[in-house]
Amino acid sequence: MKKQFLSFKVAFQGVFYAIRTEAHMRFHLVTAVFVLIFAFLFQVSAAEWGVLILTISAVLSLELVNTALERICNLYTTQKHPVIKIIKDMAAGAVLVVAASSVAIGCFIFIKPEKIQEVFFYVLENPVLFLLLICLLILGILFVGKGGRKKNNT
Repeated sequence: MKKQFLSFKVAFQGVFYAIRTEAHMRFHLVTAVFVLIFAFLFQVSAAEWGVLILTISAVLSLELVNTALERICNLYTTQKHPVIKIIKDMAAGAVLVVAASSVAIGCFIFIKPEKIQEVFFYVLENPVLFLLLICLLILGILFVGKGGRKKNNT
């Protein structure tokens, strides 16, 4: 049992390392929080919740893999190398593909004019909710742009 807890511990350390050091990871995380908030406000179906959770998981997971590949490549060399560039570009491309498909899925789920209008007026009629969303947006922007500490490749 101790071994399993240690596995979780090191996995969480990897996630938190990426959050601390990678602006893209922080961006995806903030975006995920807003998607979940709007999913709640839009009262999406159970199936749509499942799809949203899967797409969020896919984006965050691929961002972690991309970060890991970048670190492995940097262990090999920090100088420009054509093969290293291709590896890093392909890993970033994988994140781009899944993020773009996630945006498309979000459009299918959230772009319903009557529901958008309903949620818009609901938020405007609830000043506390409106202010909370504005504060979360500001905090999210600050969080993404905070420029986390880069640690050594260890």
